Amino acid sequence: MFRALGAPPGNPSSEADRGPQKSRSDFWGRVAFGLLAALLAAPAAAQPAEDRAEVEAGRRAGAQIERELRLVTDPAVNERVTRIGKAVAAVTERPQLPWTFKVVQHRTPNAVALPGGLIYLTSGILELVRTDHELAALLAHEAAHVALRHHRRMEREATRTNLLLVLVAVLTRDARVAAGAQLVAGGVLSAFGRELEREADVAAVGYLLQTPWHPVGVLTLLERLAHYERLSGTGDPGAFRTHPTWQERIRAVEAELVRRGLPLHRRVAAGFLRVEVDEEQVRGEPVGVVRVNGQPVLRVSGGRDRAVQVAAQLDHAFNQDPSPLDVRAVGVLEEWSVRVGEVRVLVVQAGDVRLFGRSARDLAQEYAQRLREAIAEDRRRRALQG
Repeated sequence: MFRALGAPPGNPSSEADRGPQKSRSDFWGRVAFGLLAALLAAPAAAQPAEDRAEVEAGRRAGAQIERELRLVTDPAVNERVTRIGKAVAAVTERPQLPWTFKVVQHRTPNAVALPGGLIYLTSGILELVRTDHELAALLAHEAAHVALRHHRRMEREATRTNLLLVLVAVLTRDARVAAGAQLVAGGVLSAFGRELEREADVAAVGYLLQTPWHPVGVLTLLERLAHYERLSGTGDPGAFRTHPTWQERIRAVEAELVRRGLPLHRRVAAGFLRVEVDEEQVRGEPVGVVRVNGQPVLRVSGGRDRAVQVAAQLDHAFNQDPSPLDVRAVGVLEEWSVRVGEVRVLVVQAGDVRLFGRSARDLAQEYAQRLREAIAEDRRRRALQG
């Protein structure tokens, strides 16, 4: 579960989002009471019976959520979330559950996994995720709580304290709720929450390795949420924190990716410096177009085939997250090329000179300048958006 991060300063969640005169703390408290009742009534029996009991517990808590918050009905939004969620759920330890994914209208970024495979996302967190890789990471994290039976572990752990208090603290991820309900009992909740969140993060990496989405999305999603929290001014809840800090989680995921031998290339998962190819006609000849973040940056002779070759080199170079200073035009004898870092992205060919009516030197310098501008613009955008 991802903690509710809080709305940005000066941009509070609307009353329409929250429901009439109901605070977020009261809302999640009611959800926790509903889930408590369902869990206490559910027998811990054989596997099929346990599954049925969890599904019923989740259904009751979900009904409470849907009484308080409006569901998003946009077919495109729901199709995307369900398609990715189902693909992730299929590779978990419990694919047989009736996994269901819903989006509620609330601008606070948050997500919650209920027993039995019922997962809710807020519209706010969908606005934060930048790519399908990050959305898959979010859904994989939430699915892990269900697949690894974290709700049952919460119930067993709570025998030493109070099940309701554990549920409220973990479900709300809200320091104010925890403080108001006097939830901290000897530090048990804080340590327990950290263990579950780290376990879900690590499991999400493993799940995504079995899907079309990149497991580095878990890392970039956490970095994105950490950036948002810094901008929103949400402070560290200190003793009431029931989750690891973002930096603790980021370090743990980095370590897991390294352990699995996965390079920490954030570009594709986070959706920056996106490279695409296209083809145009210039005076009846095919011209390859290489786009960066949707904008045409390089035009080369040879049509799409050559553009694909250039794009492959750019992909390799961009994985190193270059700065504009890493781009240069290089002339050796009569040959001019463009390098990004140590990668030779392209060599200016005779067809380029003929088609565009420019010298090889001028074309190489223009290509280099356009790449510098594209990289600089991408960095400005990332600095603002995270």
